[in-house]
Amino acid sequence: MPSILITGANRGLGLEFARQYAADGWDVIATARDPKSSEELQQLAKNKNVSLHGLDVASDASVKQLAQSLGGKPVDLLVLNSAIYTRNGDKLGALNFAGWRESFETNVLGAIRVAEALIENVAASKRKQIIAISSGMGSLQTVGSTLGFGIAYQYRTSKAALNMTMSILAKEVEPRGISVVIFSPGWVQTDMGGANAALTPEQSIGGMRKVLEGNPMELTGKFLSYDGTTWPW
Repeated sequence: MPSILITGANRGLGLEFARQYAADGWDVIATARDPKSSEELQQLAKNKNVSLHGLDVASDASVKQLAQSLGGKPVDLLVLNSAIYTRNGDKLGALNFAGWRESFETNVLGAIRVAEALIENVAASKRKQIIAISSGMGSLQTVGSTLGFGIAYQYRTSKAALNMTMSILAKEVEPRGISVVIFSPGWVQTDMGGANAALTPEQSIGGMRKVLEGNPMELTGKFLSYDGTTWPW
């Protein structure tokens, strides 16, 4: 069966990725800093095709430990989903630089840290695909139209940096037949997006999965919305 590894699978989009792929019979490797803290994830792990692993993407040691535990296991789809959104001290006059550094450590360095550690697992698979969950708030061209979602220096800059990082990664691994796709999942009803968001997790993940049904190498290097439309950089 094909396999998927998801970072930040304890809630929100990560949890929904795990649910949907588990229901379709994929081998699901669900990771989170503390898998035991999520009752929903624990319930999902009762399925024989779902395994839980502790992972702190901001820790070199934790990522190395995960890679060692997987050995040479192929990973068809690597989902780089872990992210934080620090709302406190995120405007002029009260900028929280420690929080800003933390955002980059998780949202940018965490993603490439995991990708680097598991690239051989992806290369060993049949599908050879990596997706990074970004945000429309990381688009330089749409800052003016998205300010209603908040100034969000920390989150916006980390997602813009993630986009560049994944774009570089896509170019580097393309000769190996590995696809890297960047997704804006839309405004989703999660702890981060809030109850008034336009999309349910089911809609967002369902949309991305439909896009991913296409040829992986035709998608590589693109910044797409959950529905397959192109997001401006």
